[in-house]
Amino acid sequence: MNFAPGAGGTSSMPDGPAVLLTRPLDDSRTFAETLAEENIPSQIWPLTRIVPVMTPPRVPPTVDGLIVTSANGLRAFAALTGRRDLPVLAVGAHTAAVARGLGFRLVLSADGDAEALTALARRARLRYLFHPRGREVSADLPAWLGPSGVRVTEAVLYAAEETGPPPAPVAHALDTGAIGAVTVWSRRNATILARHFTARPPARGIPPVAAISAKAAEPLAEAGVQGIVIADSPNAAAMRAAVRACLRRFVRTR
Repeated sequence: MNFAPGAGGTSSMPDGPAVLLTRPLDDSRTFAETLAEENIPSQIWPLTRIVPVMTPPRVPPTVDGLIVTSANGLRAFAALTGRRDLPVLAVGAHTAAVARGLGFRLVLSADGDAEALTALARRARLRYLFHPRGREVSADLPAWLGPSGVRVTEAVLYAAEETGPPPAPVAHALDTGAIGAVTVWSRRNATILARHFTARPPARGIPPVAAISAKAAEPLAEAGVQGIVIADSPNAAAMRAAVRACLRRFVRTR
């Protein structure tokens, strides 16, 4: 896979409608590689960039595990501390793979969303968890897990800052109908996209949208965006299936 440097990138794939990937750059590149295995081209417009906090986290000595809602939180934690001894409860397979790649030995995946992660935490024999997270989160893990007797201490280790308008190649692809699907992975993702599409709708209309969940897609639905396909499960495999459905829909309407 070859990507252009900077905010946007394009896969070197055959002609055909491309998928617009909107997660931060590292995660978008990972998903682009899985799409390439299916011969699906992609372009990248990271709606946010990860800006780490450079203060080492204070992990209470009695913490017996990490609970992680994103790979970015785990990467930030690993960059700031050498601790790899704590078990990791990861929201999904991608985050779990990142944890193993960073050297964590005991990793469990909820294979879902924040609700699935809290269910995993209730089943695990861990009573005091540390949550390395971004500045903005949609799940209140301390409140969700407190009634179960699981204590959670949180630390903000990064901020996901908006990157601004799409790079020129991405804007051109949207306007010319070269984008056949757009991915949405969070409510914030969708909020940024909804604001952009409202201010500057693509000349040939908004492509179908593959969303990780109905909750994540709400800002786009409320903005009147049509053609939203919700993944059957909140994971990468289901998102690939939603992308394929979007591309079929796009081809039928052209």
